[in-house]
Amino acid sequence: MKQIGLIFLALLGFCSLSGCGTGGPALGQVEGTVTLDGVPLPGARVIFSPVDGGRSSMGVTDGSGHYELEFAAGSKGAMVGKHRVNISTFEAGEKDDSGQLVGFVPERVPAKYNTNTTLEVEVKRGHQVIDFPLQSR
Repeated sequence: MKQIGLIFLALLGFCSLSGCGTGGPALGQVEGTVTLDGVPLPGARVIFSPVDGGRSSMGVTDGSGHYELEFAAGSKGAMVGKHRVNISTFEAGEKDDSGQLVGFVPERVPAKYNTNTTLEVEVKRGHQVIDFPLQSR
Protein backbone atom coordinates (compact mmCIF):
# COMPACT_ATOMS: atom_id res chain seq x y z
CA MET A 1 0.00 0.00 0.00
CA LYS A 2 2.91 2.34 0.79
CA GLN A 3 4.30 1.73 -2.72
CA ILE A 4 1.01 2.76 -4.33
CA GLY A 5 1.11 6.03 -2.39
CA LEU A 6 4.67 6.69 -3.52
CA ILE A 7 3.77 5.96 -7.14
CA PHE A 8 0.79 8.33 -6.89
CA LEU A 9 3.00 11.09 -5.47
CA ALA A 10 5.58 10.56 -8.23
CA LEU A 11 2.89 10.80 -10.92
CA LEU A 12 1.42 13.90 -9.30
CA GLY A 13 4.87 15.51 -9.24
CA PHE A 14 5.47 14.63 -12.88
CA CYS A 15 2.13 16.12 -13.92
CA SER A 16 2.80 19.35 -12.07
CA LEU A 17 6.22 19.67 -13.75
CA SER A 18 4.95 18.85 -17.24
CA GLY A 19 1.93 21.17 -17.11
CA CYS A 20 -0.83 18.55 -17.08
CA GLY A 21 -3.76 18.63 -14.70
CA THR A 22 -5.73 21.61 -13.47
CA GLY A 23 -2.70 23.52 -12.12
CA GLY A 24 -0.97 23.96 -15.50
CA PRO A 25 -1.24 26.97 -17.80
CA ALA A 26 -4.15 27.39 -20.18
CA LEU A 27 -3.29 25.84 -23.55
CA GLY A 28 -4.64 26.10 -27.07
CA GLN A 29 -4.14 23.23 -29.52
CA VAL A 30 -2.25 24.47 -32.58
CA GLU A 31 -1.53 22.82 -35.90
CA GLY A 32 -0.96 24.06 -39.41
CA THR A 33 1.12 23.90 -42.55
CA VAL A 34 4.41 25.60 -43.39
CA THR A 35 5.18 26.34 -47.03
CA LEU A 36 8.12 28.13 -48.62
CA ASP A 37 7.25 29.86 -51.90
CA GLY A 38 4.07 27.76 -52.09
CA VAL A 39 5.85 24.41 -51.59
CA PRO A 40 5.42 22.35 -48.36
CA LEU A 41 8.50 22.63 -46.12
CA PRO A 42 9.36 19.26 -44.50
CA GLY A 43 11.72 18.91 -41.53
CA ALA A 44 11.29 22.45 -40.20
CA ARG A 45 11.13 23.15 -36.46
CA VAL A 46 8.26 25.48 -35.57
CA ILE A 47 8.76 27.09 -32.15
CA PHE A 48 6.17 29.28 -30.41
CA SER A 49 7.71 31.37 -27.59
CA PRO A 50 5.35 33.32 -25.31
CA VAL A 51 6.06 37.07 -25.54
CA ASP A 52 5.28 37.51 -21.82
CA GLY A 53 7.51 34.60 -20.79
CA GLY A 54 6.83 30.96 -20.10
CA ARG A 55 7.49 27.60 -21.66
CA SER A 56 7.86 27.44 -25.46
CA SER A 57 6.07 24.87 -27.61
CA MET A 58 7.52 23.09 -30.62
CA GLY A 59 6.51 20.97 -33.57
CA VAL A 60 8.35 19.56 -36.59
CA THR A 61 6.84 19.59 -40.05
CA ASP A 62 6.23 16.30 -41.82
CA GLY A 63 6.61 15.60 -45.55
CA SER A 64 3.54 17.69 -46.38
CA GLY A 65 4.67 20.64 -44.24
CA HIS A 66 2.15 19.87 -41.48
CA TYR A 67 3.06 20.51 -37.83
CA GLU A 68 1.35 20.09 -34.47
CA LEU A 69 2.69 21.84 -31.38
CA GLU A 70 3.70 20.00 -28.23
CA PHE A 71 3.91 21.90 -24.93
CA ALA A 72 5.43 19.11 -22.83
CA ALA A 73 5.75 15.35 -23.15
CA GLY A 74 2.24 14.10 -23.83
CA SER A 75 0.72 17.59 -23.65
CA LYS A 76 -0.19 19.14 -27.00
CA GLY A 77 -0.60 22.85 -27.64
CA ALA A 78 0.86 26.20 -26.63
CA MET A 79 0.20 28.64 -23.81
CA VAL A 80 -2.71 30.98 -24.48
CA GLY A 81 -1.46 34.46 -25.46
CA LYS A 82 0.85 36.21 -27.90
CA HIS A 83 3.84 34.26 -29.25
CA ARG A 84 6.92 35.02 -31.30
CA VAL A 85 7.38 32.25 -33.89
CA ASN A 86 10.68 30.84 -35.11
CA ILE A 87 10.82 28.48 -38.10
CA SER A 88 14.11 26.82 -39.01
CA THR A 89 15.53 23.86 -40.94
CA PHE A 90 19.14 24.28 -39.71
CA GLU A 91 20.89 21.36 -37.99
CA ALA A 92 24.54 21.86 -36.99
CA GLY A 93 25.45 18.19 -37.30
CA GLU A 94 28.48 16.64 -35.63
CA LYS A 95 31.68 14.88 -36.60
CA ASP A 96 31.72 11.11 -36.56
CA ASP A 97 34.66 8.94 -35.50
CA SER A 98 36.38 9.47 -38.86
CA GLY A 99 36.05 13.26 -38.64
CA GLN A 100 33.28 13.50 -41.26
CA LEU A 101 30.44 15.94 -40.63
CA VAL A 102 27.13 14.06 -40.36
CA GLY A 103 23.62 15.30 -39.74
CA PHE A 104 24.28 18.83 -41.08
CA VAL A 105 21.20 20.46 -42.62
CA PRO A 106 21.57 23.95 -44.12
CA GLU A 107 19.07 26.71 -43.32
CA ARG A 108 16.46 26.97 -46.07
CA VAL A 109 14.31 29.55 -44.29
CA PRO A 110 15.15 33.29 -44.48
CA ALA A 111 16.38 34.95 -41.25
CA LYS A 112 13.19 37.06 -41.04
CA TYR A 113 11.43 33.85 -39.95
CA ASN A 114 14.04 32.59 -37.44
CA THR A 115 17.10 34.50 -36.14
CA ASN A 116 15.43 37.85 -36.93
CA THR A 117 11.85 36.63 -36.81
CA THR A 118 9.00 39.02 -37.51
CA LEU A 119 6.35 36.35 -36.99
CA GLU A 120 3.89 36.85 -34.12
CA VAL A 121 0.61 35.05 -33.50
CA GLU A 122 -2.09 34.93 -30.83
CA VAL A 123 -2.93 31.50 -29.40
CA LYS A 124 -6.48 31.14 -28.07
CA ARG A 125 -8.14 28.39 -26.04
CA GLY A 126 -9.41 25.47 -28.09
CA HIS A 127 -8.20 24.16 -31.43
CA GLN A 128 -6.80 26.43 -34.14
CA VAL A 129 -5.05 26.09 -37.47
CA ILE A 130 -2.19 28.54 -38.00
CA ASP A 131 -0.51 28.24 -41.40
CA PHE A 132 2.77 29.92 -42.35
CA PRO A 133 3.06 30.70 -46.08
CA LEU A 134 6.73 31.82 -46.07
CA GLN A 135 8.46 33.61 -48.92
CA SER A 136 12.17 33.27 -49.74
CA ARG A 137 12.39 36.95 -50.67
